[in-house]
Order: sequence, then C-alpha cells, then structure tokens
Amino acid sequence: MRERQDVILGGGLSGLTAAYTLQAAGEDHWQLYEREARVGGLARSIAVDGYLFDFGPHILFTIDVEMEALIRDLLGDNFHAQERQAFIYHHACDRYTRFPFQAHLHGLPVPIVKDCLLGLLHAAQLQARGEFHPRNYEEWMRGFFGDGIADHLMIPYARKIWTVEPSEMDFSWIGRRVPTPDFERILLGALTDDVSQVGATAYFWYPKRGAIEPLPRALGERIHNVHLNRAAERIELPAKNVVFRDGLVVPFERLILSLPLHRIPELVTGVPPEVERACRGLRYQGIYCVNLGIDRENISDKHWVYFYEDLFPFHRLSFPAAFSPDTVPPGKSSIATEVAFSRDRPLDRDAAVTRTIEALRQAKILHPDDKIELVHTEEILPAYVIYDLDHAKNVGTIRSWLKENGIWSVGRFGEWQYFNMDHSMRSGKTAALEILAGRNVGR
Repeated sequence: MRERQDVILGGGLSGLTAAYTLQAAGEDHWQLYEREARVGGLARSIAVDGYLFDFGPHILFTIDVEMEALIRDLLGDNFHAQERQAFIYHHACDRYTRFPFQAHLHGLPVPIVKDCLLGLLHAAQLQARGEFHPRNYEEWMRGFFGDGIADHLMIPYARKIWTVEPSEMDFSWIGRRVPTPDFERILLGALTDDVSQVGATAYFWYPKRGAIEPLPRALGERIHNVHLNRAAERIELPAKNVVFRDGLVVPFERLILSLPLHRIPELVTGVPPEVERACRGLRYQGIYCVNLGIDRENISDKHWVYFYEDLFPFHRLSFPAAFSPDTVPPGKSSIATEVAFSRDRPLDRDAAVTRTIEALRQAKILHPDDKIELVHTEEILPAYVIYDLDHAKNVGTIRSWLKENGIWSVGRFGEWQYFNMDHSMRSGKTAALEILAGRNVGR
C-alpha cells in the first residue's frame, strides 16, 4: 500500500498556488496531478498560425496585496500595467459609450439619459425611505440604479451573459463585479465625458509577451512534485483513494480539489442523496469563443467592448493586440468574441461563426473588404457559475460534506464562485494554509 500523502487534483492557478504555499512552508508531503500536458487550467493561451488567443480573454487585477506581490514576482519584466479602454456599443444610435454604462451616460440620446436620471432619482428616494429590500438580481438593479439604467442596458446585458432571467438570480456575487458609482458621479458622467474611470479594472495588468499563459507557466516552473497527463477517474470514499485512468491508485490524507462541483456525483463514490441533489441543482453557463485573425493592422485601440442588443450573438469582444502587440503577427489584428450558452439557451455551433462575422460588420468593426485569414473557435464549459436563488444553499451542502471527508474544494469551480485569477490563487493558498495549520496542531 502506498503511503498516504496530501494530493492536489488540478494544475490550474488554485492548485498551483496551493502547491507553492505548501512547498514554501518546507512541506514535501504532497503531490499534484494535472490531466493536461501542461499546467494552467483555464488560464492558458493558444497559438494559431502566428496569433495568440487566451482560453477566454483574461486580464489581471487585484486588491489582494499578497497576490499582487506574487503576480509581479512571477511575471518579472513581463509585467505590464495599462489603463482600461472598455466601451459599450449601442447599435440603435450607432454610438460607443465608456464602461460602465451607469457612469458614462454622456453622448446617449437625450430621452435615454432622461429616463436613466429620473429612474436613478426615484431609486435614491426609495433607498432614503428604507424601501430597498431586493430579493433577486433584477430587483437589486432596479432598486439601486433605477428602472431607466436597468431597462436600457443592465437587464438586457444580464440576460445575454447569464442566459437566464436576472429575476432568477441572487445578487450576493456583485461585490466589485458591478461598479456602483454614487449619485454625484452618475450625474457628472451624464453631463460630461471628461470624468475619471471607475471600477476594479480601471487599470489592469497583462503580460507583454506570450499572452496570459506566462503566469501559470512561471508558477508551475517553481513547483516540484507535479505529474502531468494524469486524469482522475474516481475518488473513492470513505477509502480516500484517487484512481487514475491509467490504473494508478493514490491514497490520500487530505485532498485539494479544483474540479467543478457539479461533477462530484460522477467522480466521487459514496455521495449522499442530499449532496447529489445539491450538485444537480448547480447552474452554470459556457462560453463559445469565436476568434478571428484579420489582415489589417490597428483595427481598434479599444481593449474590449460590451454588446447588449439582440442583433449581436456575443456579449463581449476583445482586441488582443490592444492588450499586447505580441498576440498578432506584424501588420495584422485579431478579434476575440464570447458567445454565452447554457441548457436554458442552447448553442447553435453551426451558425455561431457566420452570425458573429455578420454582426461585426453591422457594428462596422469589420470593413466590407477586410480579409479574415483565420477563424478559430474554443468551447469553455463551464465558464461562469450562475448565482441562482439556491446557489448558497447548494454550494454550502456540497462543500461541507467534502470538508468532512478531508477534501478542500478550491478555485472558481471548486468554490463555485465568480472568481478572477487572483481569487483563484488566494483560494488555493487559503486551503494550503488550513492544511498546514491542521498538521501543526496534530504534531
């Protein structure tokens, strides 16, 4: 029988940071297993005919001082900070406004601005009277920003990205996700375009070279005990064994797991009925990335653009060369679009590329004579967790049971939260520190 060790399943940023934390503490009583041929998880990049695309667009930003120090250290001279150039496209009036919508109403048709400001005033009055008691995400948007801002953009965009009605969603996830400028800031943004940017991503980081993958690659290079091309077939409980597809059986004392929670019943033995029900209740959506290589340079100086109108199949597009010129061949440009899908809104793969190209021409981003020299697609599933009204209850049931069995679930899909890369790294570190603390208590 092999000696029991701590096992980390998954070599994404959360698993890698957990391993790095254990190693930095002088521990060698652990092994990391990754099913792919390289580490990184979703934080990886793809090279196609001289173009670089992230596996879903990525950027770096954080208010976590420790994670910032680690990211800067890992990237070294490849670290680059830049001011966000993010916009919203309004096809109905053929205009761009800055992101976030609620802080940059200037330039929109006067009736829309009027609706938004009157709605904001009414919302402020409700809040002042203590009548702001939202029960779901739609009520939060209406109660916080007013009906005008909610109806003109926030609700249509929410439907597009989440694939479900916002009235079916909780709003506990919002935090820094939805910029919430104050009343004075919104008024200033309606009267003038000369206002500072707001939100957590106003300044962000991105590697100068290699797209996003240099970050997990640098972290992986610092870690020992990493085993690639090792796919887990099942986790046996209560025996506490990980069985891999090639027949390898690894007994574990503690397990750090970054695999998606909805897969627990198919991967773990001995799952109680209530935990299985909670897993089945988890909701999520996927992203179909349609990436294009264009034979024209400097196609845009914007970083990314949001689309909320039904004409557009995608909810967001990015221009990778604006993040880093290293992502495109000389004299070229690229566009990375994101199409959300789920069981509530099935993906039409056959039409996705055609519809995307047509919509880009409608928005005048692609010119009639542009030569599209590369079409590349990637499907990410799951991509984002959907915070439905049972989210907290279901996630709590699953993670509590896992913890009782010596399993720490980490990362975006292990904690089943809307995590950025810094959050995933922090999640891995927190799990490792808890394991270290428990081990020290037992000594």
